[in-house]
Amino acid sequence: MATIADGWAYLAPTDRPTSARAKAQSLQIGVQSTTRKPKASQDGQAETSIELRSSQAGPEDTTASNLEPPTAVNSPWSTPSRGTSTDYVTNPFVHRYGRRILNDPSLLYPLPVDLAELHRQTLRTEMLVNVNGAPFCSPFFKDSPPTKVLELACGSGFWSSICHDYFKSQGGCSKISFTGLDIAPLAPDLSLLGLDWQFVRHDVGEHPLPFREGEFDFIFIKDTSFCRAASEIQTASIEEYLQFLRPGGVLEVWESDYEFRTLLPHPSIPSKLSGVTERDIRQAEDTATYLISPSTAFAKSQNKFLQDYNTWVEAALEKRSFTATPCTMVSWAFTSVPDKCKRVGSRRVAIPFGEVRWEQEQEGIVGGIGNALKQNRNEPAPAAERQSNVEPRTLTEEQAALRRTALVTTIQFIESVEILLKKESGMRQDEWDRWWAGMTNDLIGQNGTFNGECLETGAWWCQKI
Repeated sequence: MATIADGWAYLAPTDRPTSARAKAQSLQIGVQSTTRKPKASQDGQAETSIELRSSQAGPEDTTASNLEPPTAVNSPWSTPSRGTSTDYVTNPFVHRYGRRILNDPSLLYPLPVDLAELHRQTLRTEMLVNVNGAPFCSPFFKDSPPTKVLELACGSGFWSSICHDYFKSQGGCSKISFTGLDIAPLAPDLSLLGLDWQFVRHDVGEHPLPFREGEFDFIFIKDTSFCRAASEIQTASIEEYLQFLRPGGVLEVWESDYEFRTLLPHPSIPSKLSGVTERDIRQAEDTATYLISPSTAFAKSQNKFLQDYNTWVEAALEKRSFTATPCTMVSWAFTSVPDKCKRVGSRRVAIPFGEVRWEQEQEGIVGGIGNALKQNRNEPAPAAERQSNVEPRTLTEEQAALRRTALVTTIQFIESVEILLKKESGMRQDEWDRWWAGMTNDLIGQNGTFNGECLETGAWWCQKI
């Protein structure tokens, strides 16, 4: 079910118990309020200023009221100011620039950890569960659910809550225990909501992890590319996580790219030879998303604001040894340990940010997702059908809400890394405010992604040998 509130779309799925939505409320995941108000400039003209409000935001640093980028070498936010406690266990958070961040300046993690960012991550998780049709993509739990699940970089523990609900709806969660690990103590006591739950405070990038070898049946990892350097994702991460799985246990990783490209018109449907299943194709058709294969064609973003953003975010992340395209790194990592895992699979998806120009045009049978099942069954279309056109795509309310959520969470992400982007842009505050106002108006009000700009995301999984 799609819900539209104050012009912002979010997902309220009905394909799982409604208690999950109540859980989101009990986790106190609120809506970020972002407003921009005019202020008078010296020449009397109205300018646009930014005001960020979060229910967890504390007093702003008076020295940072103009959102000038910090000068710290490690932390993208700031080094501790005089009088700030260096006991990062007792005092894990500090407020900078109106956002709550991790207090330890040695951490490279570039995102805030306040309610606004938790809300963005929760919306993104909810959206991806809808896109993939379940809280996980690996096909190994149809008949035998796991008994011990580990969620790394769990944040608020929202995925564990959804996964618990999913298995409960399948009648198989009575013996499943969930463990969440994160450096930030954000997760509430989910046992109060009916989960067999344990939280462990630890940095996911610091190995070894505090678990026994072979302790878990299922390890799930989502959006951890800011927790360790890109080189470590590519060379070591998969093997390190596999040691905590029992033989036959499942590792699954979800990631999304931070650089946005344009999906070229009428992408072809991946064949079954590439591992795509009929369920994958049906799910893509139901959600109006596009499966990505090596033959899927992309171009650089044609939106001028996303072009600016891509340039800035790539430079900012590279300086901190991160990557703007973690999906590539994860794909490579899963092929680097063939002697330790088996039945490796993946599901890559492109989610357009809104209505797309070429979807509104009449399209031939080759480009239409609706004809994918016939193509993949190797059933030739009638000659008359091959020569004629089909009706343009019309999004359902649910499909439009899903795309809107992809756009909303992307804009929220841009806001979360605003300090980094502004530094790379070299803009003064008034210039940045005008850029931001133009960007939000273009993407939200003017459908500036009409050419096919999209969010690229993926899921990868394997079984331990």
